[in-house]
Amino acid sequence: MIRLLLVSGLCAFLAACAGMAKEAQDRQRLAQTNVQLGVGYLQQGRVEDALVKLQKAVDAEPDYAEAHSSIALVYEQLGENDKAQEHYDRALELNPNDGSTRNNYAVFLCRTGRAKEAEAHFLQAIQSRGYRTPERAYENLGMCLMQIPDAEKAEGYLRKALQMNPQLPGALLQMAGLSLDQGRYLSGRGYLQRYHDVQPRGPRSLWLGVQIERQLGDEAAAREFALQLHKNFPDSDELRLLQKLEAKAP
Repeated sequence: MIRLLLVSGLCAFLAACAGMAKEAQDRQRLAQTNVQLGVGYLQQGRVEDALVKLQKAVDAEPDYAEAHSSIALVYEQLGENDKAQEHYDRALELNPNDGSTRNNYAVFLCRTGRAKEAEAHFLQAIQSRGYRTPERAYENLGMCLMQIPDAEKAEGYLRKALQMNPQLPGALLQMAGLSLDQGRYLSGRGYLQRYHDVQPRGPRSLWLGVQIERQLGDEAAAREFALQLHKNFPDSDELRLLQKLEAKAP
């Protein structure tokens, strides 16, 4: 009789454990599904919809690092920096070796005026095992340090990024600007040409083109860049800078 009771108790215990395990698996699947949906909505620009799905993921599985890192991106876009900070902190607490989250957090720090603090996190992302895009972190780091500004260190990181991927548009455009600032105009032209090989001409690149070509004495090329800036970006800050320059011309 006692043995029968023990066996019955054991069966009940195992059934309860099985039920708890299934419930945990269901919560995990629910969280994963909502993260996938939330990230998809975020990529489509549907920020509010993304927030709803990602909050469901966090509610279902509070210890799911990817849910916290994803919802942090949403709060960034909504300008709710305190909440973004809270979720980045939790994501990194749960998974400190996630290079992608570490990079995104470093970008967040840079955007909120903490460039020096961001550098350490970018470097941790780069060193994270399994992080697939260290060149992007180097690119982000280089552009971030220009906010201080620390042009020498920024250039070093941007060069590392371009060694890994010679077609990174952000790094190419930043190097074109640095070359202009440092009086290396041929180098600036080269970086700008490489940038235009991989990206459409925008107001910043056209304005850089005007300045670089004027310094090199190619007035025809400078006029062409200026014409495109006038035609395609009439409301840009870069056009206003060009107009000031044109007003000073003899």
